Amino acid sequence: MAAGTACVRGWKSSGTCSCRRHRRWPPQSSKPRPRGRRLISRFVLWKRRWRRRFSRTRWVARLLSRDVSAPHSDEPGLVIVQIDGLSRTQLDAALAKGRMPFLRKLIRRRYFEQLSFYSGLPATTPAVQAEVMYGTPTAVPAFQYLHRDSGKTRLMYETEAVRQVSQRLAAEHQPLLEGGRSYSNIYAGGAAEARLCAETMDLKTLRQMAQPWKLVVVLCLYFPTIIRVAALALLELFIALGDMVIGLIGKEHWRAELQSITSRVAVSIAMREWLRVMVKLSIEEGAPVIYANFLGYDEQAHRRGPGSAFAHWVLKGIDDVVRDVFRSARKSDVRDYEVVVFSDHGQEQSRIYELTRGCTIQVAAARAFNSGSLAGRKVRDLDNYGKRGPETDERARRLLRIQRGRIEPPQASPEELASDIIVTALGPLGHIYLPVSASDEEKAAYARALVHDEHAPLVLYLDSDGQVMTRHAAGLFRIPQDASEVLGADHPFLHDAAADLVRLCRHPDAGDLVLSGWVVGQAPVTFVQENGAHGSVGREETRGFALAPHALHLRHRRAAGGEAYIRGRDLYRAAWRFLHPGRPLRRHAHDDAATDHPESPALREHHAASPDGATSRPLRVMTYNIHSCLGIDGKVRPERIVSVIKSCRADVIALQEVDANRPRSRRHEQAKMIADALAMSHHYYAVSDWGGERYGLAIISAFPLEHVQSGHLTPADSLRRREARGALWVKIDAPQGSVNVINTHFGLARSERRRQATILLGIDWLGGISAAEPVILCGDMNAGPASPVCRSIGRRFRDAQTCAQNHRPQATFISTLPVRRLDHIFVSPHFTICSVMQPRSPTAQVASDHLPVCAELSLEQ
Repeated sequence: MAAGTACVRGWKSSGTCSCRRHRRWPPQSSKPRPRGRRLISRFVLWKRRWRRRFSRTRWVARLLSRDVSAPHSDEPGLVIVQIDGLSRTQLDAALAKGRMPFLRKLIRRRYFEQLSFYSGLPATTPAVQAEVMYGTPTAVPAFQYLHRDSGKTRLMYETEAVRQVSQRLAAEHQPLLEGGRSYSNIYAGGAAEARLCAETMDLKTLRQMAQPWKLVVVLCLYFPTIIRVAALALLELFIALGDMVIGLIGKEHWRAELQSITSRVAVSIAMREWLRVMVKLSIEEGAPVIYANFLGYDEQAHRRGPGSAFAHWVLKGIDDVVRDVFRSARKSDVRDYEVVVFSDHGQEQSRIYELTRGCTIQVAAARAFNSGSLAGRKVRDLDNYGKRGPETDERARRLLRIQRGRIEPPQASPEELASDIIVTALGPLGHIYLPVSASDEEKAAYARALVHDEHAPLVLYLDSDGQVMTRHAAGLFRIPQDASEVLGADHPFLHDAAADLVRLCRHPDAGDLVLSGWVVGQAPVTFVQENGAHGSVGREETRGFALAPHALHLRHRRAAGGEAYIRGRDLYRAAWRFLHPGRPLRRHAHDDAATDHPESPALREHHAASPDGATSRPLRVMTYNIHSCLGIDGKVRPERIVSVIKSCRADVIALQEVDANRPRSRRHEQAKMIADALAMSHHYYAVSDWGGERYGLAIISAFPLEHVQSGHLTPADSLRRREARGALWVKIDAPQGSVNVINTHFGLARSERRRQATILLGIDWLGGISAAEPVILCGDMNAGPASPVCRSIGRRFRDAQTCAQNHRPQATFISTLPVRRLDHIFVSPHFTICSVMQPRSPTAQVASDHLPVCAELSLEQ
């Protein structure tokens, strides 16, 4: 019943009829009608409230005096899980072998968009996390380097060194984690709470739990978990002992093998389970953003190699934690959390320079500088890697506050800095600092000696004009002009890597000569004792992965082979837009066009964007009852609807139950919001309008569309408490040709559905379309495929779900446990039904009370 129509007593009203018995429905109030589907949302909320009351995590949070008073909210939240050191290649292998079943399930259910992740340079955690948390590429030139202004060695495990870098970044950029939580990272990133981070090194929470009575309560609450962790630790101990024996047979250093046992159990088991608890506590509190870094795989990959069975063994436990965290995030009433899983870099299976050449790179450098103007200068080594053991052991000591065995990085005196050549190479990337300026010819000669005489794979330096020069066995080249000669034409990130090599060499704290253990055509080399290495520009070490939800509007780049990828800066920007839609980021000098690809629309990966072969590509059509963007968890989130649509990459989307300017949906113009987020055009028809509060149908299209007709099929009936029902008809100018698309939403009563179907099939609608014109009918029919309504429509059109080959028709209602197929796509005989899909991701199950249906249609010419 439209505004201004007469009620049963003959009175006109734009609001509520004064007759109590015959009050029109829906009323002027935006309070939703108490239909059965609304009761489902209420039941879900009731169940969640009771689950929270008996939640162990909530009890522990109160025990630790953490604030869990945040109310129910629709605000966005983000959980970022970093699996340190896991390359895209090793992730694919782990998924194929069943090591990470939960992540594989989410990928298959289209919750995640699977991308590669370019680490930037250097391919180390401090550099990558600076880019993800602050948007700054190449914030540091290496994991360990010489800070020229102070003359001190900076090791990015040391609290003071990390704090100085972090303060510089925070002064120039907006930190991503402001108000959030940071766990087991290098930087705090502006977080309100940072634990086990190199920048803070704080164990306050563990000290709180150390109070006897609190410890007893926690032990009781988590007794099954403690038994499981103890069993896992014991199993890990036996595996570590076996691994140590294998390492000793393989002539690994006995002390490093012995030290690896405790660090392996501590990092792979204890720290992982501690992170599980802390992330869940932060979710319970409603922290806006949570960033946790899991180190277990990286520790084993350094020791045994990235593809080793021992390294992959750790991934099963990390996958289990991700599952636990994901489920906690999805059940949160405080925020609407999305989860990102990514790796900051990969690792290269590497040869050890010292074992292949019989000396360290520092000794080799001393020989190379034994001539020319620097002859006679002492070459000073700032690395004591062999004395302190693997870097993962050193980090474990610092994170767990273990003083025994810790060795501080050596420092050079001012006199030594003025007279000595400084060499630091902690991994496959090294820097050589000269005490005096050298000419271009001298730099070229020293680079030649390092490569040809000492067999360093690659040496880079800046000439007097600021041009980056590279020397390797094949000759002298320039970067970025000769990038393909240095990195290989098939390097997946050729252009980005070349630009980052330039940025690295121009870093104010970079060495006068930069050593790299990776160059095209040679096996990777590392300058320390490790089998898996990262930091340089290799294909594997720079190729991590990113599993990102479609709710994040990520900017995609294209690798050499056409593979979609992102880098830290892209994740930083997308996460910021997701968390702060009304706060734009400041632009900086490194955001210029010289190093960035142009920004494209939100659906930049949309398959309709490619003009090549567009006429032969199937048309993807979706029908979706979005329930006013009100999820079954009671949260109004149009962003979730966008995420579900993006997961199917539909060209044409027919939406039902679309609100506009209604208080219950925060007065959003939902059709426009969704279309804008998808970078598409749309038409909206308000089937009901109550004084500006509208409710109706929408069609969104990636192609031009023309409005043909919209109107009521049946009016509102306040006597029978029935809503007005209507249809929206547009013409889509698709690449295959013009297509008629009609969107409708039938009523709840059988008699009104029959009447609506008769009108829709009549001369004013479908009956008036020429038989030569293709037609697609979408909608929520509120009736199953065997109903009289669907059978009558099926006499003229084909049901996409029924006619698709190798497809079993899927129910669409209710989303959490589909039992009825109410949503349909019918097509005229002009189309071949290529396939039908139905997203059942966790987002789709909660975003609405219906699941969408998406059909791929090929228009026969």
